[in-house]
Amino acid sequence: MVLFVLDIEVSEPRAVDREYGLLGYLESLTYDFERDGNLISAILTYAEPNPERPGTLHAVIAADTGYEGIACVDDTARAALLALKIYERSRSRKALGLARRWLTFVEYMQYPDGDFANFIRNGTGVRNASGPTSVKGGYAWSARAKWALATAFRLTGDRAYRESFERCVLAPTIDNKMNAVLALADMELYRAIPSDELRASIRERVGRIVAGDPPYFRDLPRQTHVELWGYHQLHAVAEAAMVLDEPRLLIPSLHTVENLVEPDVRAMFWRGFPERGKDGICAYMVTPIVQGLTSLYRATGVTSYRDLAVLGSDWYYGRNDAGAALYDPSTGMCRDGISGGIASENHGAESSIEAGFAELVRRDLDDLP
Repeated sequence: MVLFVLDIEVSEPRAVDREYGLLGYLESLTYDFERDGNLISAILTYAEPNPERPGTLHAVIAADTGYEGIACVDDTARAALLALKIYERSRSRKALGLARRWLTFVEYMQYPDGDFANFIRNGTGVRNASGPTSVKGGYAWSARAKWALATAFRLTGDRAYRESFERCVLAPTIDNKMNAVLALADMELYRAIPSDELRASIRERVGRIVAGDPPYFRDLPRQTHVELWGYHQLHAVAEAAMVLDEPRLLIPSLHTVENLVEPDVRAMFWRGFPERGKDGICAYMVTPIVQGLTSLYRATGVTSYRDLAVLGSDWYYGRNDAGAALYDPSTGMCRDGISGGIASENHGAESSIEAGFAELVRRDLDDLP
């Protein structure tokens, strides 16, 4: 992986109030630029400590697939979703304001035909519509953009977010990671404006995930290997069981916990299954599992799922292969993962976003009876 250091520095975040603190580091990574007379706010993808100026961080570009850019929809949309969830929990107007700032970038990255690019190439906001992790219309960033936009519409009633969501039309896919994220996005909109069309879309997407009642939810049909990065399948199916009031969806969810998720949590997480590799474990291999178990607990009331979700979230606080605390919720900074049993000293946007989601779930579980 090649790293390019940008000539931009951000200050390390200071501890602030308990809820908003989860966003502190992400706010410090926020970069503003003007485009067509509008102020756009995006999150710089990666940063590392600056040895020449203590207390500051270098903004850095990771370019393991060639030069992609300095900020992306993949991260900024998820950060907006985190801020919206914090607003929903605490009614923090600061969190809502930050979510709206980040959503300016999501909207800016959408073309008139509804497609999204992922990265901006430079500080002036030139969109990268052709890179392998930024191509216009790419599924991953489009799906996460839709999830944030649907949630924003549900919580604010702002029709612009709904219109942006609806302009992005994605063809059916056999990729169940994407079906899971899109089902979660549809469910956010369904909670705001229930319709037969949305219900059918949710059922179609989760139907692909549960098809054949496999021992555990797959990434692709008939493929036993799953990458645990972004494994939202349990999260989506358990949520759909509640939102659609279809408890039949819980049976394959329980199989997935028994055959994959519980062993994964108890082993302090793997990169993939059934290989059970350990090198390079990161936050996005942990948080979706924690979210899925939490949704399953809400759907069933079975306390063992709650306990397993909490145990999974302990990964951030020392129950991991490095035996190290990875996340500070008072500042919102999370290390980039564990390789060779050693915790990274760097702090990327994705890690801090996903750690924030896990901490928010943990607090929600603490508040439940």
